[in-house]
Amino acid sequence: MEKEKAIIPTLDAVLVIIVTFVLVIFLGAGLTLTVDTGLALILSELLILIVPLAYMLVKRIKIRSYIGLDAKPKFILIGLASGLAVLLIDIAISGALTAIFGVSQAIEEANEIITSLSASSSGLVAVIIALSLAGVCEEFAFRAFLQNAINRRYSFIPAVVASSVAFGVFHFDPQLVYILAAIVVALALGYIYHRYNSYLVAAIAHSTVNLIVLATLLLAI
Repeated sequence: MEKEKAIIPTLDAVLVIIVTFVLVIFLGAGLTLTVDTGLALILSELLILIVPLAYMLVKRIKIRSYIGLDAKPKFILIGLASGLAVLLIDIAISGALTAIFGVSQAIEEANEIITSLSASSSGLVAVIIALSLAGVCEEFAFRAFLQNAINRRYSFIPAVVASSVAFGVFHFDPQLVYILAAIVVALALGYIYHRYNSYLVAAIAHSTVNLIVLATLLLAI
């Protein structure tokens, strides 16, 4: 079998994401206690990338072709435009969920951390890096790795639903607002990844949403 057509077993993909989740929970908690908050945010995002990337390297999968990493200029523009569309979806679903479940304490606490860090120039740089890396690392793990693995074995619908639910779980919120909003956003990002078969488009779209939300949050202070 050619490496470009390599198939990652679904069970392997699921186990990799579970290991990633455990790694993020425990090492992420350790990072918050041992390094400054900005660095902890950056390293926590990188933790999401490590296990899926290591798995693919060990299996000698040609990552560029497998995930659809084609740096065409048009994909950058499509990613930016897709990010704006996903942002509108995020605003709509978050508003609806807040009306139903109330304001999410988890989201409020995350926003407080971000605004507090952004008060200093070094903290703002760290936040921008972390939110940009979220697009890079999370899209690699959930769309390019997990969704892709399931889609190659089954079909798009189960693949995008499973990867979106996993994405939602990573954004845990006992009030469900953050989880459900993340699932809906992930469904949109999953469709974008599938539609263009481009990791670059999905990563740029994700990062665009994060950075616009950051700008809006800071302007509202």
